[in-house]
Amino acid sequence: MSVAWTVVFLAVFLIGVTKSGFGSGVGLMIVPMTVMALGHTRHGGEAALGLMLPLLIAGDLIAVWQYRHLFSLSIVKKLLPGTAVGVVVGAMLLWWFKHRPPRLIPALIKVEVGLESVVLVALHWWRVWRGQALHVTPSTLRSTLTGAAAGASSTLAHAAGPIIALYLLPQKLERQLFVGTCAIYFFLLNTAKLPAYRYAGMFSRPVLALALWLLPLVVAGALFGFWVNRRLNDELFSKVVYAATFVLGWWLLVDGVTGLR
Repeated sequence: MSVAWTVVFLAVFLIGVTKSGFGSGVGLMIVPMTVMALGHTRHGGEAALGLMLPLLIAGDLIAVWQYRHLFSLSIVKKLLPGTAVGVVVGAMLLWWFKHRPPRLIPALIKVEVGLESVVLVALHWWRVWRGQALHVTPSTLRSTLTGAAAGASSTLAHAAGPIIALYLLPQKLERQLFVGTCAIYFFLLNTAKLPAYRYAGMFSRPVLALALWLLPLVVAGALFGFWVNRRLNDELFSKVVYAATFVLGWWLLVDGVTGLR
């Protein structure tokens, strides 16, 4: 039990770290870690998505304040129409998951998070292998499709980071502008998910109380991220995180499929 809670604490701490702009691959690892760890507590792994959302929004607010003068509103506007569609689609799928038989819900959540983790890490590796300068100026269609994919992926597993990175990196934004644009976009996206999560019954009182109790760890992670961001290059750190997320994703996927069978 103590090991499980240590993993949860680390995952929440990493929310603040990644929102500060350090460790671009960390965000993808947070939900699989939390699902796995909460599965060994009284809350259960299915509580992970509802627990993470208010903490992610808190991290977004810190990042928005830090980069409030460093973001591209025009890029965010291009993504929003597709994002709205993606959130609706993701909300419908989330509602369907939550209304399956109770014994199946933990397994479904594990399959969902595990599959997204594996696919999105593979997508990131494909981008690195093929190169980043594929579409310097994205078309309206590509912006819409990217927003839809990010909205659905984020609603289902808080896992839209690699999708947005795949969209932004070819535009060769300066690093702080890149992080600031992500901060604004994910704040809007995560707040848009609140009604869907409430409707799907993801916000029980114990989950919200736990989120409030864990909130200081997000602030601590952000402060640490601000400090380390000026001293270390996160390239090697991100490579390790992506590899670990890929392995953890497969573990959750296999465990979830076994549970369904």
